[in-house]
Amino acid sequence: MTEPAPLSHAKSQLHHTPSSYYSMIARLALAEGGVTYEPVFVDIHFRMEQQRPDYVRLNPHMSVPTLVLPDRILDQSRAIAGYALGVDEVTLDPEAKAWLDLHYGYPIEELTFGGILAHNPVARIMVPKVLDRARRRLLARATENPDLATAYEARAAIFAERIRIFDPASAMRLSERRRAEAIDIMERMNRTLADGRAVMASPAYGIADTVLTVFLARMEFVGLGAEIPKRPALMRYWRAMQARPSFAAADVWTKPHVARLIGGILGFGR
Repeated sequence: MTEPAPLSHAKSQLHHTPSSYYSMIARLALAEGGVTYEPVFVDIHFRMEQQRPDYVRLNPHMSVPTLVLPDRILDQSRAIAGYALGVDEVTLDPEAKAWLDLHYGYPIEELTFGGILAHNPVARIMVPKVLDRARRRLLARATENPDLATAYEARAAIFAERIRIFDPASAMRLSERRRAEAIDIMERMNRTLADGRAVMASPAYGIADTVLTVFLARMEFVGLGAEIPKRPALMRYWRAMQARPSFAAADVWTKPHVARLIGGILGFGR
């Protein structure tokens, strides 16, 4: 992984993974805000670069994205989107804040992995083993890096919780529950848009549109895209969001791109 730039560096860096849901939110917000940055690919799948000490010092959550600015570091997509779009959470429009809270309160990873577990018997065997191996690796990192032990131990606890959540015996119920909740969010969006508005929180495109655009892209990604045309106002909105120049510029994924992901891992096109 490329060494992080010092905070005095003139150019901002976005440490991200192309397929990462929250990385897409950051990229879309930065594109909408016209913020230039140097992209730094983080292989979170095979090399587990997010667990390396140099990255943990940037982002103790060991997640992507991370935006390294000349004067500070932002390690959450919500904060990055706010920065890119000039949004102050304190003065944020209540309607926009309500959409943000709804979005970030929804466990999108449980929809993604719950579906995989529910429909793939091999995954039901392998995923708990992979999660436990990751947990043990994090605890080993804590021993190897005493100055970062608190961060590694906290992350290990998250993986222990994931082992509980992604219990193969309850995978189908988890998948059904998260799918129903995702459809409910789409229905709420459709009702809001039914008054003819062009954006989720009037009067103009804002941070709520950024996160909900990526949410709809993920609905396509996980096989719930057929729910969108059932809701005319939502379909109108989705088409408009995809037509914005920022959508292509941000590389928002609506389907898996295995070859491109592997290419990034191997170092091509970083």
